[in-house]
Amino acid sequence: MSSRQRVSWTQRHRLGQIVREIDAGVYRPHHPSVVLRIRGDLQTAALERAWLRLQERHPVLLCGFDLGDFTWRLDVPADMTGITSADSTPHDTTDATVGLMEQLVDAPFDFTDGPLARLILLRRPQETLFALVLDHLIGDFWSLDLLMRDLTTLYAAELGLATQPLPPIPLTYPEQVQKQNTYLDSPAGQRALQDVVQSLKAVGPIPETRFAGFSGAAHARYDRTGLVRASFGRELTTAVFACARTFRMSPWAIMHAAVHRALYILSEQPTVGTMLMTSNRESSSVHQTVGFLASKVVIATQRDDQATTTDFLHDFQRAMLNSLDGLAIPWPQLIAHMEPASLGCHAKVPYISFNPQNATMRRWLGGWEFTGCETAPLELAGSTPDAAIVISLTELDHDISVSMYHRTDWYPAAAVEKLWQTTEQTLQDWVGTAQAGDRAL
Repeated sequence: MSSRQRVSWTQRHRLGQIVREIDAGVYRPHHPSVVLRIRGDLQTAALERAWLRLQERHPVLLCGFDLGDFTWRLDVPADMTGITSADSTPHDTTDATVGLMEQLVDAPFDFTDGPLARLILLRRPQETLFALVLDHLIGDFWSLDLLMRDLTTLYAAELGLATQPLPPIPLTYPEQVQKQNTYLDSPAGQRALQDVVQSLKAVGPIPETRFAGFSGAAHARYDRTGLVRASFGRELTTAVFACARTFRMSPWAIMHAAVHRALYILSEQPTVGTMLMTSNRESSSVHQTVGFLASKVVIATQRDDQATTTDFLHDFQRAMLNSLDGLAIPWPQLIAHMEPASLGCHAKVPYISFNPQNATMRRWLGGWEFTGCETAPLELAGSTPDAAIVISLTELDHDISVSMYHRTDWYPAAAVEKLWQTTEQTLQDWVGTAQAGDRAL
């Protein structure tokens, strides 16, 4: 890395938000992180050596940004950092200790000079709290999984244990950004942009969603976030997976379709648009890349109260596949083209984001082990959502866990609970349809 570089559209959008926050005197941490409870003989010196090697392997962790012209300062990486350490006192309650860890995780990064990652150890009498933290500008949750795999491997090597060599990185994040920008500037990239723009004329790049319970507020504050939890349970989970096979859909697609159906039931909107979170790593060239590659696509459907279950689901499937065909176009580029005043801003209209995490994607929740230690995930409050509601589904053993973060200025808990109850009832109805034969919705 020898020069400064134009940032990606995703980074540009996030940098715009950061600059506006600084100007307004507001701080909103957006830090993907792995936070663990560790019991056992964790060798701090070996872990620190592994952490230094990790930064050497992934120098993207060290480079900041010019907030004036939105360039990536690849030519002046920060010095590698050691572990951020802290100790709790014997009188600290568990809540106080977790609160201290939240402060350490949420602490600001130096966006200009870097680094944009930190490793934290908070020692307690019987355990150590561990956190690996990134700013979203340079990483996503897939990146955290890669970093944790590398860190635990390097730690074992520092203990003198035999380890497998870490896989090569075919395409670094700066190289991927440069490649993406070159494509987007090309005639083919411009044609692809126009195709996606045409498909979103009915809902726009940030689809406003208003259903029963919406407050009507013009804007929502970001420090007022609620969380509604639910669970499918073994019986419904098994039935939904079987139902999806009947309709030749993925289980996650049929769950997302049920959200759309629930929104039609709870609103009068002729068209519904929701965001689908994607890892954006279909190419094997970026499977080892640490970077902010995660993306969003808009899934838009139209109301048809006469449609059968089969027709509704197949229409949703087509809408989803059409949207995924346009994944090469970053969501912020669509915003810049269709609603330029919204680029680099937090959402001013309520939209809903759907974030599925199947069993193969959930390892970041605590599936890594440090040699000689026991680990367990520790849940912190987390960042406030940009969406009005973020629906996160996590596949567990014979169950689906549901977490719905919502901005309470727009949607109170009761409205979010009603949305999920309607979604779950829709899934149960479709299970019955699959078992008994298609009938009108």
